[in-house]
Amino acid sequence: MIKFGTAGFRGIIGDNWTKENIQKIGFAFRKVVEGKKKPVKFIIGYDNRFMGRESAIWFCEAVCCDTVRATFMNVSVPTPFIAYKSAAVGYGIVITASHNPYIYNGIKLFHDGKEGDDEFTGGLEKHLDAKFNCTKFDKLIEDGFVTFSEDLDDYADLIASSLDIKTIKSGNTKVLFNPMHGSGAAITRRLFDKMGVKYDIINEEPDPMFGGNLPSPYPHMLTGMAAEVIKGKYHFGVAIDGDADRITVIDADGKFYDCNYLSAAFYYYLTQIKKQKGGAVKNFLTSNLINKLCTMYGFNIHETPVGFKYLGKIMETNGDVLLGAESGGMGFRQISFSKDGVATAAFLVDLVATMKKSIGAIVDEIVKLVSFPSHFVEYAYPFDPAIRADFLKKLLSPTKPKFAQEIIRVDTYQDGYKAVFENDYWCAARISGTESAVRAYTEMPNEAVCDEVIKTIEQFYDMPARQK
Repeated sequence: MIKFGTAGFRGIIGDNWTKENIQKIGFAFRKVVEGKKKPVKFIIGYDNRFMGRESAIWFCEAVCCDTVRATFMNVSVPTPFIAYKSAAVGYGIVITASHNPYIYNGIKLFHDGKEGDDEFTGGLEKHLDAKFNCTKFDKLIEDGFVTFSEDLDDYADLIASSLDIKTIKSGNTKVLFNPMHGSGAAITRRLFDKMGVKYDIINEEPDPMFGGNLPSPYPHMLTGMAAEVIKGKYHFGVAIDGDADRITVIDADGKFYDCNYLSAAFYYYLTQIKKQKGGAVKNFLTSNLINKLCTMYGFNIHETPVGFKYLGKIMETNGDVLLGAESGGMGFRQISFSKDGVATAAFLVDLVATMKKSIGAIVDEIVKLVSFPSHFVEYAYPFDPAIRADFLKKLLSPTKPKFAQEIIRVDTYQDGYKAVFENDYWCAARISGTESAVRAYTEMPNEAVCDEVIKTIEQFYDMPARQK
């Protein structure tokens, strides 16, 4: 079965990720776009997963013709690059399952610099059962319907042009970089070299099994790296996921910061140091720390459901939005309307070199400024997809857990809910749109209260053991 979720389609290799399904999606894509201005153009790339290049070829064989033509990236590329290029080309396709385990692969679709929204993927779903014919890849090349590229320079140059290279070079910033065996290694190395950053790199080698680990920068995946950051006396360490759109940072003292806190630090930096004017957008499961800053400085904070396709639309239509943030990734309107771990890593060097403070010190300064102590936790719990409908019904039931804190209101979404307490603290439970998992979240003033809230959720919904 093919079903588009939070970020495109993902499937298990050899199960629902098959040549037939890839070409069904390809032909559906052709049916949706071929009525547009001719010839329709798209750019297609792949990351380091099994059969990535072959899957991109199969997709093209079902799509390309005299009215739909492709630029085929001949090297592994990060998803943010395809997102950026889709703004100029029209459409972008990446063969990736992002941060999912290595047994998965998938397709992310972009249009005009942002992820394909529900309307676009819904249009694809209408054509998935259509009969189709394919044209051999060699024939598409011969006819000029597929051309090749290995050029990522304009993307790298755009990011570099937004940085204060002189300050970065004089700051002697030392970084430990971990691309997690993914597609962000080469381009980030190129950027760091151009910036004059002192850095070391680990897990650089392409590996479709990601060293036997989950290619996601969750703190529990990075404990060894945290020890290296301390031992090597780095200013910070940065890890990006398998397709380079998610990011986590490890400060000099080994403390982890995801985009719940980085988003506030960047918003503070852009508005108060760079003197840019504007608000921000985040999903409803991201820290309220950035809300407090936006309100303090008199700008709007927009909130959306989970999925950067929703944030990207706000970034595109609201000219005052400087950045978009989810807990796992951030995007900057000067680059594209999609989350971008490569740009975030480069901009972070600029932030630390310019402010001459550790990430932790900057976050502490913001917390004190807005009087909002924040501790954020998120846990995933694996479950059988067969019970998805029943579990969702339970989540959306009016009956909710009893917490020590009084619930001010409950916001219900299509995939879960959020309970809001006094002083803008909150908790939530949601079924993942990309994995067979349910997630629990909370933001409270300290770790002890977070633990109490999470345990209440776990007990009420009889959650399985936390995902490792």
